[in-house]
Amino acid sequence: MKPLSPAGKRLGFQVHAFVFVLAMLLQVAINLWTGPPYWALWVLPAWGIGLLSHWWFVLGPGVRRVDPRDAITRAQ
Repeated sequence: MKPLSPAGKRLGFQVHAFVFVLAMLLQVAINLWTGPPYWALWVLPAWGIGLLSHWWFVLGPGVRRVDPRDAITRAQ
């Protein structure tokens, strides 16, 4: 798998966040329409943790800074 550029990583996170918002809106609407039990309240924090982890390791403080010289050494 080829490493993504910073712009590609940012785009991947933006797509994930967009799909998260759309899916949560749809699930909450369905859940409110169908009534109790309110299962969407379990999906929201669970997927939210995944989205937060995505941000943390791709754009946030958990990003591993890779020295380009290490990639050259590994390729040899």
